Amino acid sequence: MHRDILIIGCGIFGAAIAWSLGRRGLGRRVLIVDRQPPASGATSRAAGLVTQVRADPVLQALAGETLAAIKLLKTGFSEDVGCHRVGALHIGPLAQQPALAQMLATCTAAGIRGQWLDQAQVLARSPWLAPAAFDVATYFPDECVVDPYLLSSAYLRGAQQMGVRLRVDTRVAHIRHLSGAVTGVALEDGTVLPARTVVNAAGAWSNLLSVPLSLPLPMAPVRSQYWITGRAPELNPGGPIVFMSDIRAYARPEVGALLFGVRESAPVVVSPQDLPENLQGFVYDMADPDGWDNLAQAFAPLCRYFPALERLGIAHYITGPSNYTPDGQPIVGASDSISGLLVASGCNGSGITYSAGVGRLIAELICGDTPFVDARRLDPARALQIDPFDPAFLQACAHARATKSTG
Repeated sequence: MHRDILIIGCGIFGAAIAWSLGRRGLGRRVLIVDRQPPASGATSRAAGLVTQVRADPVLQALAGETLAAIKLLKTGFSEDVGCHRVGALHIGPLAQQPALAQMLATCTAAGIRGQWLDQAQVLARSPWLAPAAFDVATYFPDECVVDPYLLSSAYLRGAQQMGVRLRVDTRVAHIRHLSGAVTGVALEDGTVLPARTVVNAAGAWSNLLSVPLSLPLPMAPVRSQYWITGRAPELNPGGPIVFMSDIRAYARPEVGALLFGVRESAPVVVSPQDLPENLQGFVYDMADPDGWDNLAQAFAPLCRYFPALERLGIAHYITGPSNYTPDGQPIVGASDSISGLLVASGCNGSGITYSAGVGRLIAELICGDTPFVDARRLDPARALQIDPFDPAFLQACAHARATKSTG
């Protein structure tokens, strides 16, 4: 059978889309191409949180699909994605009680389990926290963490079992179209791969393929980073994710250490034109290559919640690009001007969380099914007048990361 559905990019979104198409019986029509090995870009550098607790019902639904997919991958495909349903705490000072109450009410109305916890209940789950650092806490037991590489690989293996084919070391030069319809892609070596449907899931590099089609995507690669401390006995490996929104930070135990991230006030953003093909060793900010300046700014507030931080020190630093949009919405949908062209990008630091939902939505659009969510706000063409390479626009995307909530 001719493979007339072509997915560019085999990160978490590309793999999830292929899996969703395979589940609809279209696997033998699907070809994924990537210039690098699967999940070797931003996916393998993600913190692995899967969190459904959000104010936006569309984003809740995307996350809910991923939680359901993780369960199906385990029961139906015998896939271990490193999933641990550890739950999530949202804690803060008394001034945050109204915001936490609103979040709890919103999530309860959406069928997401949650409850208030007292201080003793919080410390029983997260004994590393300083009791004096917080006054109120909500707990959502169904939130989880996964291994991003294992989840992406599970999507891909499932897709391949259903007939999807993968080609690596395959560099797409541009997407071909004629008379308002996609005809395939041209590779850098001159080869043409015909296709009636092309999905641009090229991650941080998506605009390099989309801008020449007069479809600038409103997103930019912003540096995402997190740190892992030294090991300590109080860091229970099964402990929950902890969101500390008053200091714009999150943390979770990681193999006897603590993994944590902060929302820096001035995130580093780069143009996709300046990103190398291989992110290994890429430095986002030569003035602060290891994020020490950002960590220094957040150190005192973090120590207020986690006093052992100063004693344990930092053992590991991980960084990668996350595509942020000024409006905080992902970019998922079909082009209105080029039939057969779809886009899946703009993760806003939540690509792992949204993955199966994005996969389902793209598959439904390809199949002509009614989408399971109202995806109009995710429209790839919602900002056609922007220049995604303009420094001012890049800074707008960086600002979106700086002001993103921790949930």
